[in-house]
Amino acid sequence: MKKISIYLILLATLALDSCNDWLSLTPEDSQTTDGYWKTKEEVEAVLGGGYTKLRDCVENMVAWGEVRGNSLTIGLYASTDLNNLNRWNILPTNSYCDWSSFYKVINQANMVIKYAPSVVDKDPSFNQGLMKSYVAEAYYLRALSYFYLVRNFKEVPLILEPYLNDEQNYNIPKSADSDIFKQIKSDLDTAIISTKEYFTEDWQTKGRATKWAVYATMADVYLWTGEYGKCIDACEAVMNSGRVGLIRGVIGTTNNWYTIFNPGNSNESIFEIQYSYGKSQSNAIVDWFYTAGKYTYTITPYMAFLFSQSIEDIRGSGNSYRLYYSWKYVGNAANSTSARTDYPNWIIYRMADIYLMEAEAYTLKEDANISTNYPKATELVNAIRLRANISSPLVTPSTEGELLSLIMDERAREFFSEGKRWYDLLRVTRLHNYGYKDYLINEILQSASAMYAPIIRATLINENSYYLPISSDELRLNTALVQNPYYANTK
Repeated sequence: MKKISIYLILLATLALDSCNDWLSLTPEDSQTTDGYWKTKEEVEAVLGGGYTKLRDCVENMVAWGEVRGNSLTIGLYASTDLNNLNRWNILPTNSYCDWSSFYKVINQANMVIKYAPSVVDKDPSFNQGLMKSYVAEAYYLRALSYFYLVRNFKEVPLILEPYLNDEQNYNIPKSADSDIFKQIKSDLDTAIISTKEYFTEDWQTKGRATKWAVYATMADVYLWTGEYGKCIDACEAVMNSGRVGLIRGVIGTTNNWYTIFNPGNSNESIFEIQYSYGKSQSNAIVDWFYTAGKYTYTITPYMAFLFSQSIEDIRGSGNSYRLYYSWKYVGNAANSTSARTDYPNWIIYRMADIYLMEAEAYTLKEDANISTNYPKATELVNAIRLRANISSPLVTPSTEGELLSLIMDERAREFFSEGKRWYDLLRVTRLHNYGYKDYLINEILQSASAMYAPIIRATLINENSYYLPISSDELRLNTALVQNPYYANTK
């Protein structure tokens, strides 16, 4: 595509085998619908391309999910754009306002959804069941991508057809966030019907969309749309699956919790983006969090304080972080001092998330049965704390705000540097028509420097500032786009 980065088409021709070669994408610009979409392998290639392009989204997953929160701050080697994101000095020219990596995933998914059904009649080895499972994975990838986009930009173009040539209309206006969420839920509802419960290869069960990945994402989406009973049902589906579980925190004297991150693909994992060191499928995670001369992120004093609240917590110093580094994706083992040399997977969902999402849903559940729901929520949080080797259980709070704060603090400890903190704060803040705005401001200012705190406070008073501006490049190339309200007068 010559006109716009958001709809860049990159296809692949490679076969699916027992290892993750199919996630090694080699783009070939010459492929179009003419002469293509005739074999099962071609469908596999484009679907595999969607997962491969999801890797290209990880940098934004980290930056978008952490830099505006209060658990990670910017290291010495962060870019100017990342520093500005951290200081809430965000302009449409900032490179972290580029949404194109997610739209590339969406386009791969759109191609599979549109063209895969026609291949069944052309390739005898491609039956209806296999086709439906591939299309279900594509629906999941599209839903997940839009879920990231709507949380960061609020309103984005809703593209449901593949872009294959320059004759198509590129001037697509934004859709309302309510319409984006409606489409996300529709895609997940479609995906759940035909996604597999597991794959033959363990890495595929953790690295491709399964029913449990769909249910986990459903639960997350329902938290955002205030459908708390449905969130609980989705969480219970995962808990009762028999395919994934909360792993033991300590085995003997060994910190087993750390195995979630190294080697990864643990029984607790639901969905994680896969990398293979042996196949040169690389990422920069160790560089971002640790490597001298390259590290981008460091732990905030406030986050270190949260970990220090229990000396029993096996997630604390030496594990989630070491000195000022985020360590959970970096170290060779629990309490190690040497960094790993391979490439860690990036976890999107794991079982602890299910427990804590369900706790949040019980806190906010529609029937408001405080005497029943609040103890259930606290019990779920205590299960995570007990797994973290914290022997003293929490006492059930008496108010919604106190219980939400307790859950958010536990999520901060459990998911430190996993790209979730900003979304957790924003999700709570949006409740009751941004009724928790003061909570958000106070939390963000916990890690803000004295120099920038007054500016950040003034910015956060306006809830439109919680969403990123549309990139100036996209505005130039798509004349139907209108800048997000807070940035309407910026360039």
